[in-house]
Amino acid sequence: PSRNDTTQFASRQPQHGRRRALAVAAATVIGAMSIVGFSYANDGPGEGHRHHGMGMHGPMDPANAEKHIDRMIERLLPDGTPEQKTKVRAIAKAAINDLRPLREQHRAAHEQAIKVLSQPTIDRAALEKIRANELQLADQMSKRKTQALADAAEVLTPEQRAKVAERFKKRMEHKG
Repeated sequence: PSRNDTTQFASRQPQHGRRRALAVAAATVIGAMSIVGFSYANDGPGEGHRHHGMGMHGPMDPANAEKHIDRMIERLLPDGTPEQKTKVRAIAKAAINDLRPLREQHRAAHEQAIKVLSQPTIDRAALEKIRANELQLADQMSKRKTQALADAAEVLTPEQRAKVAERFKKRMEHKG
């Protein structure tokens, strides 16, 4: 191979390593999201993990949300220390409490959109206002979730994050 071919190969090796690191990081974040249980503990009718039999009749009450968090922590972080589990649990509870009013705003916006769409004349300006507000609300929720995910991930060691990512990957493969 020419010098150029060797240089191109050498420049691709670090890129492959970065892709793998990025994939592990993404899987860890997704796994941490499951640990925290945000969407499940905050979803209302027709949303979230209906197959568990909860979340079908409105938002999960705080006691059930806490039980769900505990189950997810035990399932995805069985080798975590009691201190780590306590920290992740506190991070998850705080995030769920912070997200609850945002979810209520989302539900209210959904109801408002239904009212607007049920009128004899469609008010496009009102729908656009609802849409714009929903985007802002989604951004706020995403920021809070990302903050909690990063906080939870920092509690774990790199090895634990890799294990959580692998457990989550297996769970997703099992669910198909």
